[in-house]
Order: sequence, then C-alpha cells, then structure tokens
Amino acid sequence: MKKVAILRRRKLGYTSCREISARSTKGIQVVRNDREVPNDVDLVIRWGTTSNVPIQNVINTAKAIHAVNDKREFRKVLDEHELCPPTYFNYKGPSLGGLIPAVSGEEYDTYVTPMILRPSKHAQGRNVHVVRNTAEASSFARKYGEGNYYVSELINKVAEYRVFVAQGRVACVAEKTPGNPDDVAWNVAKGGRFDNVRWDNWPLKAVRKAVEAFNLSGLDFGGVDVMVDDEGEAYVIEINSAPSLTSPYRQQCMAKVFDYMIENGKESIPMKQERGGYRKFIHPAITDKAELV
Repeated sequence: MKKVAILRRRKLGYTSCREISARSTKGIQVVRNDREVPNDVDLVIRWGTTSNVPIQNVINTAKAIHAVNDKREFRKVLDEHELCPPTYFNYKGPSLGGLIPAVSGEEYDTYVTPMILRPSKHAQGRNVHVVRNTAEASSFARKYGEGNYYVSELINKVAEYRVFVAQGRVACVAEKTPGNPDDVAWNVAKGGRFDNVRWDNWPLKAVRKAVEAFNLSGLDFGGVDVMVDDEGEAYVIEINSAPSLTSPYRQQCMAKVFDYMIENGKESIPMKQERGGYRKFIHPAITDKAELV
C-alpha cells in the first residue's frame, strides 16, 4: 500500500486534515509543514502549503496553490473568462485601465455601482472595503500599493456556496448562512455557518461555474466560493486550496475523494458536454450514480 501524508500549514487545517485521516481507508497520516515528511512517504497531499517536499508525487502542486492564493492575479484569469463579478485592477479612469465613474469633474468621481476593493492576499473575510467613489478607493489603493489590489462590482447576492471540487468533479456542496446577511463577506470566521446541500438540490449554475473556474486553476482539489445574485446569475469569488471541513459529511466526502485519487491517480475526470443534473458533475468516489464519459 502507498504511504500517503497530508502536509498542512502550521495553524491551518488541523481538524479538517485529522478527520480526513480518520475517515480514510488508505492510512493517510498528517504532517505539519514545519516538520520533516517521512522518507518512506510515496505521495504528499498539500493542504494549502507550498513548502518543499522530498518527492515529486504530490496532489496540489506548489505552483497551483501560489496561483489561487494570489487573489488579484487569479481574478484576472476569472475575469477573462467572465466567471467572476466585473473586476478592475486600477481604481482610476478608463484611460488607465480602471473604472468608468458615474460623475466626472466634481471634487471626486462617484462610481455607478459601489465597488469592493481588496488586497492581492486576503483570507477569512478580512480586508473587504466597500468604496463608492475614487477618493475612498484612492485611500485604500495607497495603503496596499499599486499592483497589490483589485476592485470589483458589489453584487447584490442572495446566496453563497462553497463547491468542493476534485479532478474537475464535485465532492459536495455547502451553502453559506451568514451571521449577518448585511455583511459583504459571508464567512464562518465572522459568525456564519455551512449547511450541506443535497445532491438533487445542488445549484447547478453555480456548480458549473465553480467547475469551470477550478479547471483554470491547476489544482487537483479545492473549495470554490460562488455567489448568486437576485437575478439568479452566479459569480465565482475565489478558490481555497485548504478548504475548511466543519461537518462529518464533508470530511467523509473528501476522505473518499482522496482514497480514489490514491488508488486511481489525480488526472482530471472528463465530463459530458450535454446538459445534465447533479450526476453529470458529482465525483465517482461519492456515488456510483456519477455519469462518466
């Protein structure tokens, strides 16, 4: 049997990784990234860490984790594919590649729609700044420095999901219930919670966009955050390379997926192009009802 270790970053993923290990049938061990990976390990599963490992056989490469952790650069990828809210990388006028203000020539310019300004690196719902004009945006842009932030349109969201994807297939879906619905960031760290969504109730438009975004990331697994507006349109927010698993069900799902990857390899699992329900998207490790090409 292969010897497999989940390598987690210090202060990150202790419970998630421990519970995956407990539910795996493959004897997965958990190693912290400030300690040495045992020499006899055949496969390393990176849980949000880009630390060096002594072997080449890994699930989630350091390159892919770096890519999604740089929220600004990955937003460019999502924006090019029209998967995220309209996003800009300069808060100023269109001649500088930035936003078109609603009112020009005044003391300051006011945006047509309130904007969200965030730094390139962020986590747990922190550093979410709602800006309504260029004066407010300029203040935060100076704080983070040019090239270290992005600005996106504020979406009137009515729902938000985390879609757990591996090999281009969905392991499970959780709906975010915020502690305060008026918050811009619906985050567990700010008092919210995740509620599991039944297969036949999966929000398929959000699931489809999550898979499309995931397939652009280079990751082998990750948690894709997707929001839905009051018109039913879905927008990808970001991808997490160490998605928190707070329920036994989601822990079991990820353990099954990792066991499958250990046994069968980490290659992407093709999906049929025709329209379909959850069976088109679901990972075959979760159910034998999964549709395979």
